[in-house]
Amino acid sequence: MNCIKTTLLVFLLTTASHAEIPTVTPRMIDLEGPLADRQAEISGMAWYADTLVIMPQFPNRFAEGPELGFFIVTKSEIMAVIDGRAEGPLEPRLETCHAPGLAGIVRGFDGLEAIAMVGNHSFFTVEAKADTAMAGYLVSGITDIDSGDKVAIDLSRLTPIPLGVNIPNIAEESIIIDGDRVITLSEANGRNANPLRTAKVFSLDAEYIGQLPMPQIEYRVTDATSLDANDRFWVINYYFPPEGRKIKPAPDPELERFGDPASFDPLDCIERLIELQLVRDRCGDFIERTSNPPINLELLPDRQCRNWEALVRLDDRGFLVMTDKFPTTLLAFVPWDFKENE
Repeated sequence: MNCIKTTLLVFLLTTASHAEIPTVTPRMIDLEGPLADRQAEISGMAWYADTLVIMPQFPNRFAEGPELGFFIVTKSEIMAVIDGRAEGPLEPRLETCHAPGLAGIVRGFDGLEAIAMVGNHSFFTVEAKADTAMAGYLVSGITDIDSGDKVAIDLSRLTPIPLGVNIPNIAEESIIIDGDRVITLSEANGRNANPLRTAKVFSLDAEYIGQLPMPQIEYRVTDATSLDANDRFWVINYYFPPEGRKIKPAPDPELERFGDPASFDPLDCIERLIELQLVRDRCGDFIERTSNPPINLELLPDRQCRNWEALVRLDDRGFLVMTDKFPTTLLAFVPWDFKENE
């Protein structure tokens, strides 16, 4: 079987007929402390063992000098609130990491956009505005959380990311780690916004290796879970209607393939999770859309959009998602039975 036939076979196998589209109501988890302020502007989350590290887009707001401020909370604390064994609100702790001169080193620094951790390696993407063009960087370092839950991250490398697009405030917003490869995903993967859709691949030393083909995903992709045992992962897929002029969305392949969810309104925002898979192929690895339907989050009744920017999987219970500052800082549990929906 040649490479062209292999690609066609994959497309045919992953094309599904319309079925009932799940719509899930996010279960809000009340917050207090500095993280509850909308100015925290959360941009990403990652698990470090059983500790959830929550990353603000501008972590220098929560520390002084060469330090950055992150928030941490344990899985057991989160599960106790979700299961009703502890009363909320939840108050993640503010911890610092050492990042000498990051904002000064990156010209046009516009914040951290994604975070991923594996072993004692930490990876972040940086968004920047360089003159008339957008720029992105991969930052790597070392993570250590000691017995006192102290986060220490030594940011030691800064590698330019070839974005492939130049759209205001659009850069690399997701990171997945595949063994010894670090893979970043663009926020824009729509047919009109990014005709040559690719994921960028780096080594654990943050050296650029190459690119992998990406499927068409309209609107924005704002964060990703880690890979599961089958190399599958979920991403946030979000649309804020006033952004239409900027990202020029094409017909939505999710609606064409799976049908409209019960709550769908073309004038409303779109808040959903979709599943992707990293495929290893003798003709070259690529990322594809799986056959699982999207998980549409129940929208607010007043058409107010929630800009979900952070996503992690919570064991086999579902997902945790967080917004940036729109409409405020929100943390929610999205229940999902992975075994039932395999």
